[in-house]
Amino acid sequence: MDKVPLMVLIFYSIPESLLIFTFGYVILGYPIKPCPIILATLISVPASYLARLLPFPFGIHSLIGLLVISILFILICKFPIKHGLIAALLSLSILVALDNSIYYLIQAYFKVTLKDIWGMSPLIRTISAYPHLLVWALITFFIYKRKLSLGGTQDEFRNRE
Repeated sequence: MDKVPLMVLIFYSIPESLLIFTFGYVILGYPIKPCPIILATLISVPASYLARLLPFPFGIHSLIGLLVISILFILICKFPIKHGLIAALLSLSILVALDNSIYYLIQAYFKVTLKDIWGMSPLIRTISAYPHLLVWALITFFIYKRKLSLGGTQDEFRNRE
């Protein structure tokens, strides 16, 4: 069970969730639709929070999150089932990879552990997560501007459907 402070929930979880859904659209070549992305975000953040409160072993909340995000891509964003699953898996994989990589660099540079960071004030905990969100936003923007997507350009991907 991971109790997330309200500040972290608002100032970290919401931007993270926005990136999860925006990246899903961009990487699969779908035109970005702000309303479904915002609605999916507003549903996924409390769902993630509630999943973290459940007394499950560590990691189960991540599986619940994957399921919720997949369902939101399918129901709210109107992705086909296959694309909803792919978008959720890719988004969460990139999130985990960037999170781990950048937190590793932060830990090495400041000579602290992840437990130290999580034990700090909610403000520090929130700010420490922003570097990987910023890198992810830049990657997403680059993919979007270059009109890249899985397996080619966004137009090529859409034409295969």
